[in-house]
Amino acid sequence: MYKLKLKHYFDAAHQLKLDYKSKCQNLHGHRWEVEVVIKSDTLDRNGMIVDFKIIKEIINHLDHCVINDKVRFNPTAENLSRYIHNGILDKYPNNNFRIEVTVWESPEASITYTI
Repeated sequence: MYKLKLKHYFDAAHQLKLDYKSKCQNLHGHRWEVEVVIKSDTLDRNGMIVDFKIIKEIINHLDHCVINDKVRFNPTAENLSRYIHNGILDKYPNNNFRIEVTVWESPEASITYTI
């Protein structure tokens, strides 16, 4: 079993739509940290699970922007972890690997999405 692990960062702002009063309803920014873990029994013809560059491109799509302007969902850390996960699956549709994406919006708060 191979296990790819990549940590990457991006800076972006977001504004949450919530059904309760919160400061997070105001536009605010984070230094987001993302960790992607992909496990696979096999490698591609290049000897890789996936190219690190492709994963970084998916994450960098959110760098230095207002995330609300780029996505059509409430940009919580939970939803962003699923968004990045699905972005990787879209690039590699015929795979047999497991993807786990953890997103931190602060050093103390993270969420992990996996299927």
